[in-house]
Amino acid sequence: MRKLLLLLAFCITAGIFAQNLPRPGGLVNDFANVMRSQDRQTAERLASAIRERTGADLVIVTVQSIGSNFATIDDFSLALAESWGIGTRGEDNGVLLILAVAEREVKIEVGYGLEGVIPDSTAGRILDTAVIPAFRQDDFSGGLLRGLEAIATLVAREHGIDLAELNLSAPAAVQVQEVPAISVLLPFVFFIIMVSLLSRSRRFGRRFRRGVIISSYGMGRGFGTTRNIRGGGLAGGNLGGGSFGGGSFGGFKGGSFGGGGASRKF
Repeated sequence: MRKLLLLLAFCITAGIFAQNLPRPGGLVNDFANVMRSQDRQTAERLASAIRERTGADLVIVTVQSIGSNFATIDDFSLALAESWGIGTRGEDNGVLLILAVAEREVKIEVGYGLEGVIPDSTAGRILDTAVIPAFRQDDFSGGLLRGLEAIATLVAREHGIDLAELNLSAPAAVQVQEVPAISVLLPFVFFIIMVSLLSRSRRFGRRFRRGVIISSYGMGRGFGTTRNIRGGGLAGGNLGGGSFGGGSFGGFKGGSFGGGGASRKF
């Protein structure tokens, strides 16, 4: 009987946990209503153009708060990216730029397929140089747009596309410089070898973490939650000032995430 009660309590908790996630309404989801209309439209055009030309999903989400069910923005962003299925299944080419206003935290969540294009260090540099300076002046709208432009620049470059060709907006001022390999490899050969050996272990840990989150959601289905992990069909509460879902947005295609990217407080 005790085990049954514990299982029942877990399922109910998992159901409530899942209900606190919003549904996607498009590539730009300003639930906290912090983006200027012009910036939001520019971001939508840019993200749509990248999606059309490369297949990658670059998504902005703002919320007033991550809520009490999540300890950090890292947990919230991973759960949201996985539940929406940002990107395409098998290619895992999604990136989520998410702002939590009350916590004053921001995260770039990178799908498995783009971790080589936007490694953790690069995601952190984008936040530090393009996003955070604007956020510290409470210019959330400008920071989000510049962050998206920096991300789009890297994804477009990977596909041989110059953002100027799209005639949307000027690429972000962030210059992501490649470090000359010779200057790094010579002093740290041993370190690099160790990182290579541990990379498999790191990826396994990410996949395990993702599996635990998705499993906990699945346990809650029988208690009133309506959820489609890969289709974005999630019944949620209000995390911001806007409404969730709606419009003609058809959803994402099942991309996977494992916690790659970077987060910052500001």
